[in-house]
Amino acid sequence: FDLNQCGCTHTIYRLSALHEHRFKVAMEGSDSEGREVVQTQSWYFYRGPVEDKQAFAQKCCLFAGSNNLALAEGVAHYLGVPLCNAKVTRFADSEVSVEVLDIVRGRDVFLLQSVSRGFPGYSVNDSLMELVLFVSALRRASAQSVTVILPYYGYARQDRRMTQAAIAAADVAQILTGAGISRLLVMDLHSPQIQGFFPTSVPVEHLSAVSLAASYFAEQGLHDAVVVSPDAGGVARAKEFRATLQSVGRSLGSIAEQSSDQGLAMFFKQRSGASKIERMDLAGSVRDQDVILVDDILDTAGTLCAAAAECKRHGARRVFAFCTHGLLSGEAPRRLAEACAAGHFEYIVVADTVPQQPWAEWCAACGDLPVPRLKILSVAALLAEVVKRLECNQPLDLRVASRL
Repeated sequence: FDLNQCGCTHTIYRLSALHEHRFKVAMEGSDSEGREVVQTQSWYFYRGPVEDKQAFAQKCCLFAGSNNLALAEGVAHYLGVPLCNAKVTRFADSEVSVEVLDIVRGRDVFLLQSVSRGFPGYSVNDSLMELVLFVSALRRASAQSVTVILPYYGYARQDRRMTQAAIAAADVAQILTGAGISRLLVMDLHSPQIQGFFPTSVPVEHLSAVSLAASYFAEQGLHDAVVVSPDAGGVARAKEFRATLQSVGRSLGSIAEQSSDQGLAMFFKQRSGASKIERMDLAGSVRDQDVILVDDILDTAGTLCAAAAECKRHGARRVFAFCTHGLLSGEAPRRLAEACAAGHFEYIVVADTVPQQPWAEWCAACGDLPVPRLKILSVAALLAEVVKRLECNQPLDLRVASRL
């Protein structure tokens, strides 16, 4: 963010040159910094911008929190409407203030904000508090409805009771409900059951980047691809990925000579503690095949790197990976760099649901190793299509198989 000091007490967050660069990258598909922003060659979900932009702007508006401005700009671009104006202020003691600058009275508001860390120095809790205050400001400004677009649902992994610990995913749901949201759009929840933490008065639309990613990989001309889930809990996600890979691959002719039973495998892992893997056992065959590891969250990269090493040990031809939320915390950059240097990965694809750390920090975290090849798949067009359909009361049937 561009930190502009105002007096001696607070800072205003504006769209900085860094965000403008990232948005330009997302539109042009190249990144001079080394992280490649990619899109599918064909639009499998997106059906174009809003037809009547004036009527759309009169009825609804799109705001963005300061966590993921680049993604919000992309959504606005594909809708064909501008982002509305708001001012987010951080005081010297780290308190946050949100002021809505445009008129929202009687309008349907869409607010995009990920509950994740931001850069520089923006924590998960900062993002959550800003989101709550943003919703409050919109409600106090008499918005007719507030639909929160939550690309990444922070605290989603704390979704069940462990001894006497809090169920943080449920607590976040209560906080957002109490703040006054009308609807929630969320992408690839860690557990789909989190939708049940919200009351019936707050509908939850659970979106997925899996079909979009599968469409992208289907265009890459892989050899006898097998989809692998790094753990048992992700089998349903891997099956969805495989189904889209089959549909798109056949329409493109890239898997015409393969059998209808596209490969599927999974790992059973035993943990000795949080983020500590004791053992991984592969169920299925990957020998002489291109492997695509599919997961929802890439945090410390321990599971993904261990799974890639096991796939290569079992004779995999090449290994790719897709994870929706590329948190890349702690030792993740160095672990991925080590895995790529060892030949375990061709490249890793993540969605732009969370902001990535600055390039200089990414390179520094990799140490003296070559920087791993990381591709960022934009979900802006997909979110824009969902917003457009919601406002027009159209069904959200975004399965790619129904388009082919």
